[in-house]
Amino acid sequence: MLRVGVTLPNYGPLANAETLRHLAQRAEQLGFDSIWVADHLVVPLETASLYPFDARATPTPARLDGLVEFYEPLITLAYLAAATTRLRLGVSVYVVPYRNPVVTAKLVATLDALSGGRVIFGAGVGWLREEFAAVGADARVRGRVTDEYLEVCRRLWRDEVASFDGAHYHLPPVRSGPKPAQRPWPPIWIGGNSAAARTRAVALGDGLHLIDVAVDDIAARAAQLETDLAAAGRPRAGFTLSLRKAVSGEALRDLRRQRDAYAAAGVEYLVVSPPRTTSRAALEQSIDALAAALLR
Repeated sequence: MLRVGVTLPNYGPLANAETLRHLAQRAEQLGFDSIWVADHLVVPLETASLYPFDARATPTPARLDGLVEFYEPLITLAYLAAATTRLRLGVSVYVVPYRNPVVTAKLVATLDALSGGRVIFGAGVGWLREEFAAVGADARVRGRVTDEYLEVCRRLWRDEVASFDGAHYHLPPVRSGPKPAQRPWPPIWIGGNSAAARTRAVALGDGLHLIDVAVDDIAARAAQLETDLAAAGRPRAGFTLSLRKAVSGEALRDLRRQRDAYAAAGVEYLVVSPPRTTSRAALEQSIDALAAALLR
């Protein structure tokens, strides 16, 4: 059965404690499986970077004014974990190379332990080169850094004594607790639509998290993923193919058919992003409509 999560606004005009808590509790009442938040740290004043999931024929540099008020994702999820009882807690996606991996591992393990094992760790390499510069990271090696940082996290989560020696990070033998409630670690879903993301998911992840991929393109991606997993000696069972999909107001009417088409093509988990609005009431109405279309 297709499981469904919903994104909440941890940035922009609706990002505040009361609204986030209210919408998370409403999502739980409606029967969603999970809530999801996004990740950015700062907004550069000038950008030339292109958003990699821009579907326009001729993309232009990203407009980021709406991202200035941006609540840190893991702290936001910790707050919402205390306001809910069963919802899974996801990041779509956490930009792994922005932060020291030991700090990331500690934060995620703590959140998973305190929430009773509810974390889904959506992880990605990032795309905004100017933000990399602002946090002192090198965007040119973000893929290789992400691979090493993820392995550091996995070892800290799994091993009683963890160590790692790579080209971009050295971890001497250390011990760290608490361990995550989910063993050996919370599900790691690698975000992205590229071949590199799929390769990273097969090597280091427990799922592949696609972004706004059309339904006609899913079946081929699912087949290639199955081939890659078999070549790596990994079973398809237990590995999740998920999709984050932005939903426009017009698309709400046709959402049930789209849900069934995505599930038939191989999607096992759908994360829906409601239409953007500056009104809490309008956003809640959209979340209610999504539940009516997808959960019944």
